[in-house]
Amino acid sequence: MPRGRKIYGELRAEEHKITDAAEEFFRHNEAKGLAEESKKTYIRHVNAFIKWAEEYLTLDEITPKVIDEYLAFKMSKGIKAVLVATAMRHLRRFFNFCNSRGYMEKIDITIPRYETTLKEPYTDKEMKRLLAKPRSGNWVELRSWCMINYFYATGQRLSTVLNIKVKDLDLTAGKVRLVWNKDKIQKWMPLSSTIVKILREYIRLSDLSEEDYLFPEYEGGQLNSRSAQNAIAKYNKKRGVKKTSIHLFRHTFAKNYIIAGGSPAKLQYLLNHKTVDMTMKYVNLYGSEVATDYDLFNPLDNLKRRI
Repeated sequence: MPRGRKIYGELRAEEHKITDAAEEFFRHNEAKGLAEESKKTYIRHVNAFIKWAEEYLTLDEITPKVIDEYLAFKMSKGIKAVLVATAMRHLRRFFNFCNSRGYMEKIDITIPRYETTLKEPYTDKEMKRLLAKPRSGNWVELRSWCMINYFYATGQRLSTVLNIKVKDLDLTAGKVRLVWNKDKIQKWMPLSSTIVKILREYIRLSDLSEEDYLFPEYEGGQLNSRSAQNAIAKYNKKRGVKKTSIHLFRHTFAKNYIIAGGSPAKLQYLLNHKTVDMTMKYVNLYGSEVATDYDLFNPLDNLKRRI
């Protein structure tokens, strides 16, 4: 630079397009091995923001004010607070990623508060209808019946169950190896004697081999989540049960486990929760139902009856 020459104005930092950062973020999630559903959810929420914020092309234009405007926009649409909170959490992780790469300043994102509610679980009457053994020779109905028994007996997630193969079962020891978990950690989980008996018969009637998926599609390949949900919905309606959610079996398992006196610590392990927070929601929600037989099991009352 010649002597005496000056720089007029400020040097602008390198600008980063939000679309480029998003693509890098999606590749990062892919490399981390995030579950397929989690990757799709991040893509959906980040792209929804980009579509709304089309006038803000670079990350240096994304300010706390812009984020607050987006939050107000989501709330004005009448979207449930829990869904808005989910969207903002995913955005927070995206912008934290951008900050870690030096693409933008740190932004504090407000997560709206909401009252946690859980859908009403299946009732005992509904479960009796669903667990009644089918009399037809329809294999898909047999598979749906066995799946419902399995969900109700274990409380495991659909994505986990669809990845179980016959070789992952140790029915003699009464346990199953879960190789596809939300936390990416393989683990063995216990199986009750009742579900072991049901699985033995189901595997025999289905002529499944060690390498087969436990709950395959009709042609033998891996059953996808949508097909599984459709099959269970059809099965439930045929049994006169209006509720059709597969995830609801997980809530039902948790509720009945707590009511039966199961410990929160063990329930956390069985449901594969990272923290006890979600487990305690079940305890707080259904703990009042434990009081039904409280006097019968209460130590003070028991001692009074003995003296």
